[in-house]
Amino acid sequence: MSIAQHLVAGEDVTYPRETEKRARTTSSPLPQLSPQKRRNLPNRILRAYDAAKHLTGLPRSVRSTLAELCRFVPQNEPFAPIFAHKDVIAERIGADERTVYRHLATLRQLELIEVLPQERKSRSGRFAVARLRLTRKACELVGLIDTNDDVIHTPPHDKMSDRHTLTEPTISKNQRSALVGALPKDLAWLTGQGLSRAGIFKLMGQAKQHGKRLSDIVTVVATYLRDLKGGKLFAYLSALACGPTDFAVPAANERQRQQDAAEAQRVKQRAKLFRQRFAGTTLTNRAQTKLYVIDAQARFVEVVQAGYSATGPLTETEPWIARLRSGDLRLATAEVERAFGRLSPLAALSLN
Repeated sequence: MSIAQHLVAGEDVTYPRETEKRARTTSSPLPQLSPQKRRNLPNRILRAYDAAKHLTGLPRSVRSTLAELCRFVPQNEPFAPIFAHKDVIAERIGADERTVYRHLATLRQLELIEVLPQERKSRSGRFAVARLRLTRKACELVGLIDTNDDVIHTPPHDKMSDRHTLTEPTISKNQRSALVGALPKDLAWLTGQGLSRAGIFKLMGQAKQHGKRLSDIVTVVATYLRDLKGGKLFAYLSALACGPTDFAVPAANERQRQQDAAEAQRVKQRAKLFRQRFAGTTLTNRAQTKLYVIDAQARFVEVVQAGYSATGPLTETEPWIARLRSGDLRLATAEVERAFGRLSPLAALSLN
């Protein structure tokens, strides 16, 4: 006769929580992976993000913060204010919010960002770090704008040829069109609209098959392309490239119009500089037989010569600039002004 108890009270009852806890402790501690919120970025912003990640001279964590700021920059307005939440930046770079503030202070010290006046506007209980914007220096470093620095001379290398030659370049080299990243300069901006280089080259091939140039098409319809992105832009340009319309003459007229507008702007700038430089001054001709007295606002000029003087409006500045460049006009000295009796009393006292 056996007196042993076969079952213990509660032994036949299972406990799910303890079973799950035991399974978690005995299994390997693998992290739970979850994707981040996806955000489609334009190619131009992606290139700026990659360039910021690989800048030399900055710590890796500071480069990461700068790259995160580039994600919020509008591609058509690189200098627009950036609204970036500090907790988002801190989470993406794997740091705390105080570290983000230190990185921003470093970027501001290096003149890579500009801090605008703080706006304490809460958006769903969250505050942005500040209203920031990239400086011109930062935009040039990450490639958001074109740099105007041209390499004049490359120093010779001790192991490589300096590539300098005394031979005359051929005509084809002199007439080669300007390229930006292996693309014609007038087509490179399309990459910022979501077109890849391969897509642009394909469009160039389609236009060539139909006896056209993609540059002519883009020049004529450039104003309509600003609102198109990616696939819609490609389809629109492809339809124009394969269509019956010839864009050669309209493109030539548009380029001439752009050249005229640029020349008018240069004339306007030269006139502004002339008025700023020669306002309140006195000029004389090469023979020193006339004086040209310009008023303080550079709006009127008085012509003085032996026996009489006349005053007229100073409307066109280009003839005056041409005479100054040729040497026909020059600044009048105090002796020349005294010969015409036009020397001011203060100038006479300073000479004495």
